Amino acid sequence: MRPLAIAIALALLAPLAFADDFLPPDWRGDPLTVMVEWDFVNDFSGDPYNVPPDQLQTVGDGIHELGTAWTHAHVSDTVYWGDDGSAYTADLPGEVDFFLVNWTDPYDFKHLWIQITYGGQGVPTVSSVVGPNPETNDWTDPTFGQPDSFIDVDPNHRVEYWVLMPNPDREHIYVDIPPFTTLSQIVIDTISTMEPVSTESHTWSDVKELFR
Repeated sequence: MRPLAIAIALALLAPLAFADDFLPPDWRGDPLTVMVEWDFVNDFSGDPYNVPPDQLQTVGDGIHELGTAWTHAHVSDTVYWGDDGSAYTADLPGEVDFFLVNWTDPYDFKHLWIQITYGGQGVPTVSSVVGPNPETNDWTDPTFGQPDSFIDVDPNHRVEYWVLMPNPDREHIYVDIPPFTTLSQIVIDTISTMEPVSTESHTWSDVKELFR
């Protein structure tokens, strides 16, 4: 990458957004939930194609099993590591693929609650969620291309809520990072249910009120 682009990127990205698990869903810790967190604020010198989460919590129901694959992130070649460990882009966009393993269960709905903390010029967004069809284990079907709802809370925080049906037992969550943007933290919660879950206690007006 060109040295000038690196210098511009670092200047625009300082100071970084304060990373925080700022709005967990009410159903965190319920049966058949998974919470996974990546903090891109510490020095990282490992494999960018296999970044382990900083925190992983799973709560079962005593009946169903958790999948046997490993939860990890795959960082594209245009995402770089700052001196403080933050993941950032320069003059080209980047992508991080977050792979989550969930509970293997027969329920109809998978809910994703995604908190993104970032800084810089752009807003990282989830471009797509891809999971195997529970009936056929075919990865080409289904593909979920847009969130059920989302909000840009302030210049450093975004929340996306996705509902997947049918309910895969593992999924890739692709996050696009625009040029000159830092990804400080991502927290992803999932739950399997027979019916849609309520998010009334986290209405978007309430979310905005928290950050005034």
